[in-house]
Amino acid sequence: MKLYQELATWWPLLSPHTEYEEEAHLFLKIIQQYHPAVKEALEFGSGGGSNAFYLKKHFSMTLTDLSPDMLEVSRELNPECPHMQGDMRTIEVGRRFDLVFIHDAITYFTDKDDLLAIMKNAKKHLKPDGLLFIMPDEYTETFEPRTDHGGVDKDGRGIRYLEWTYDSDPEDHMLETEYAYVMRDRDGKVTHEHDSMKGGLFSMPEWEELLREAGFQAHFERVVFSDDPRSFFGIAATQPH
Repeated sequence: MKLYQELATWWPLLSPHTEYEEEAHLFLKIIQQYHPAVKEALEFGSGGGSNAFYLKKHFSMTLTDLSPDMLEVSRELNPECPHMQGDMRTIEVGRRFDLVFIHDAITYFTDKDDLLAIMKNAKKHLKPDGLLFIMPDEYTETFEPRTDHGGVDKDGRGIRYLEWTYDSDPEDHMLETEYAYVMRDRDGKVTHEHDSMKGGLFSMPEWEELLREAGFQAHFERVVFSDDPRSFFGIAATQPH
């Protein structure tokens, strides 16, 4: 997506880190429920580092992402956190952690083999009692077509976006999202961009089976956001002993 490459410098205005405080707190409650002693965490697909900005107050965070441009955005926000560029299916950080955290970046994978590779790689990076916490955007059971919008002004620049997510073919395990961006630069110049993505759409039993194959036991935990009536479920994946 353009948003994670040539438009990455607009990310802090399109999705400010201040909008992540509530969700990071809700994620933390689930993480501590299953592993209250987390000291070191690894995030796959950390993007602009907005969740890490809050989670790093409770344990150390090592941040990884496929996009070098987004890692630069995150370094500005989280200069004390180690950052590594790489694909979450194959990246090798070189040590084990108490927690592997994956937010909505996992939605970009539309093939079960890729999801399984991510889960196995997460397990490779976990201590024997470590926790994998995944927060997919959607499940087959909860998906509803939607539109969203947002963006802010800061330091003489501004961006607004319109987002439309839909499922054109219920049989293909994919959702589609179209984005429209309107950007105003410091000199007053206004530009427009279009972006699109395809994401995975799998059922809870499919997630559960993949996690079992990777060596985890899945626990679905509902996450209730104060400003969104939809149903969201995180997956706390523990390692059976």
